[in-house]
Amino acid sequence: MVDRSEGNTCTLYSEANTCIMTRVRIGRRLTIVLWLVVTPVLATHAYWSIHHSVKTYVGGLKRETRAASRGLVPALENDIGAGEWDQVRDIMQRSSVHGTVSAIFSADGSLRSGLQALPAELLAGVAAYRLEHPEHYVEFETTAGGRHWFCHLAPLRGKDHQFIGYLLLARDWTELTEDLRAREIGSMIAALTVMAVVAGTISFFVRRYVSEPLATLSRKVMRFSTEAEIDRHHGGDEVNALTEEFRRLDVQLTQARADLLERHRRELELERGLERADRLATIGMLAAGLAHEIGTPMGVIRARAEHLLRSESHSPSARKALQIIIAQIDRISRVVRLLLDYGRGRESRRVCCDARAVIEDALALVETEAQRRKVGIIKELGEVPLMVECDCDQLQQVFVNLAMNALDAMAPDGGTLRIMAKINEAQNGPRLSLAFEDTGPGVPTQDQARVFDPFFTTKEPGRGTGMGLSVSQSIIRDHDGDIALISGMAGARFVVTLPITVNEGQALGAAAEVGS
Repeated sequence: MVDRSEGNTCTLYSEANTCIMTRVRIGRRLTIVLWLVVTPVLATHAYWSIHHSVKTYVGGLKRETRAASRGLVPALENDIGAGEWDQVRDIMQRSSVHGTVSAIFSADGSLRSGLQALPAELLAGVAAYRLEHPEHYVEFETTAGGRHWFCHLAPLRGKDHQFIGYLLLARDWTELTEDLRAREIGSMIAALTVMAVVAGTISFFVRRYVSEPLATLSRKVMRFSTEAEIDRHHGGDEVNALTEEFRRLDVQLTQARADLLERHRRELELERGLERADRLATIGMLAAGLAHEIGTPMGVIRARAEHLLRSESHSPSARKALQIIIAQIDRISRVVRLLLDYGRGRESRRVCCDARAVIEDALALVETEAQRRKVGIIKELGEVPLMVECDCDQLQQVFVNLAMNALDAMAPDGGTLRIMAKINEAQNGPRLSLAFEDTGPGVPTQDQARVFDPFFTTKEPGRGTGMGLSVSQSIIRDHDGDIALISGMAGARFVVTLPITVNEGQALGAAAEVGS
C-alpha cells in the first residue's frame, strides 16, 4: 500500500512537472518583449551608422572633387584667356586620373575641349544642368555609358569676370557604389548577427534566471495541490498558476487557522466542562455520603417515634403528631434511598419493567424541587403497564435529566410540566413515546441543532455542565430508542421513543386505553 501511494505521488509530481514545463511561457514572452525593445534600437543604430559612414565617405569624395575643381579653374581661366589650348589640354590630361575625367564647354554649352573617354550621355546631361543653373556650379549624379558618375560643373570667367564657359569634372563612382553597397550589406549582416546574439543571450539569461527558478518554485508549490487542482491549472502560464496556487494556499491556511482556533476553543470548553463534571462528581460523592449519614439518625428518630406511639399515655393529638413525624421520616428515607440508588455506579442490567414506575421514581426525586419552584407536574401515563426492557436506573437518570431541564427552563416564574405516554405502531413493532413538555420559553432556533452536543448548555455559568442531554441520548440509543426535540410550539418538548415489550394485541389495546 505504501509503494502504491508513493507511486501515485511520483506520478502526480511527474505530471505536475510536465504541465509546468509545457506552461512556462513567461520566459518566452519576456524574451520576445526584450527582443522587440532591443531590435529597433539596434536596427536604428545600424542604419544610422551605415548612413553616417556612407555620408561621411561620399562627403569626403565630394569635397575632394570640389577642391580639385577649385584648383583647376584659375589655371584654366588663365590659359584660356591667353589662348594656350595646348596647355589647357595638358592640364586636363594630367587631372584625368583615378577615374576622373574633365571637359570644357563654351558659354552656349558646346564642347570646346574634352577627352574621348567622356560618354555622349554625360555630355548631353551637362547642357540640361547648364541651362537650369546658369553661371553657378552644379553637382549631380548620373548614369552614362553603363557607369555611375559624379559630376561637378563650375563656371569659367575671363578678364573682367566675363563668363566664358564651364569646366566639367566627372568622377567614375561605379566601383565606389558597388563598394558602398557591399559595405551596407556587410553592416546589415553584422547588425543582424548582433541582434541574433543579443536575442540568444536574452533567451539564455531569461531561461536561467527567470523561467527555471519559476518552474522550480511552481513544482514545489504544486506539491500542495491535488491531481484535480493541477488539472485545473492547465492552460495558463506559470505566473498565473503560482498566483492561483498561492491564493488557494491562502484560503486553506486561513481556513486551517480558523479550524485550529475553533478546535482550541472547543478544547478549552471541553476542559472546563470536564473540570465542572469532576466537581459535580465530587459533590455527588459528598451528597451520597451525606445521604447515608442522614439515614442513620432518621432511623433512630423513627424508632423513638414508634416507641412513643406505642405508649398509651399520650393524647390523641399527640399520637397524631407522632404519626405525622413517622410519615415524614419515611418520606425523607425514601428520598435518601432514591438518591443513593441514583448515584450508585454499577454495570448496566436489562430487565423488563413498567416505564410508569420508573417515571414515578424519577419524579419523586424532583418533587420537592418542583414545589419550591412553583411547577405543577401533570402525568398522563394511562392505566395500562408500559413494559419495556431496560436498565431502570439508566432510564431514571434520563427522566430526571429531562425533568430538571424543564424546571430550570421555567424558573423563576414556575409553570407546568406535562408527561404524556403514547404507543405508536411502526414497521419494526410498537414503540412507546414519552413526551416531556414544559411551558418555558423554549429552545432558541439557533441552538436547537446543538442541544445534544457534549458540554453545550444555555444555562447560566455554574448551573449546568451541558452533559445531561448528551448522556441521555447515549442511554436511549443504547436501548434501541431515540430522543428528539420537537420545535414549533410554546415551551420545549422532548420525546423519548423506546421499543415496547408486548405482543401486537396487547399493544393495540394499550394504545387505545392510553389514547383515551
